[in-house]
Amino acid sequence: MSVAHKTTPRTPHDIDVSQLPDYSFESRSPLWWGIVGLMTVEGTVVATLIASFFYLQGNHAVWPPSGTTPPDLMLPILSTIVLMLSMVPVYLTDRAFKRGNAKPLATLPLISIALALVFLGIKAYEYALHVDFRWDSHAYGSMVWLMIGFHSTHVIAVILKTLVVIILARQGYFTPDKRIAVTVNGLYWYFVAAAWIPLFMTIYLGSRIWNE
Repeated sequence: MSVAHKTTPRTPHDIDVSQLPDYSFESRSPLWWGIVGLMTVEGTVVATLIASFFYLQGNHAVWPPSGTTPPDLMLPILSTIVLMLSMVPVYLTDRAFKRGNAKPLATLPLISIALALVFLGIKAYEYALHVDFRWDSHAYGSMVWLMIGFHSTHVIAVILKTLVVIILARQGYFTPDKRIAVTVNGLYWYFVAAAWIPLFMTIYLGSRIWNE
């Protein structure tokens, strides 16, 4: 008669963690969830700024206040196009890297950075010379400058973040397996660019629709 041998269940202490991969992809990575949480928080701030703008608008008979001209549309539209175009090199880089081609990672994001700097340059030129109000002029000026400053700060942040990724890439830090930092950097770039759309519509179109 054969005797069945009992199998002793393995415990976590029996697992050789040195054999586990030191990388993960997308939603299996804590870094992915970290950037999603960051975008959720910052998206809430964007929504709060927009809600505040329209709340103040609803409590003013004239918005913008008398004697204040809403910003012209030409420069904002141009800067918006530039910022949207900046997402293309980021997308192409991420797609190429997922296919095993790491070469674009060291150079292609520089195009996105250049376009983001052009966006910031247009904004600086616009608000230095083409608006007739300051942040301390009235509630309208405070909200507009706050939204512009908030978003511009995030554009600067994603530029610096992307520069770090480029430097690490040139040092051979990333591989097709260890690419989560590249992925989340792309996600954050898309977020910063996309967050500008509702802000643009609020600042440059909201006041005009209200006064028509």
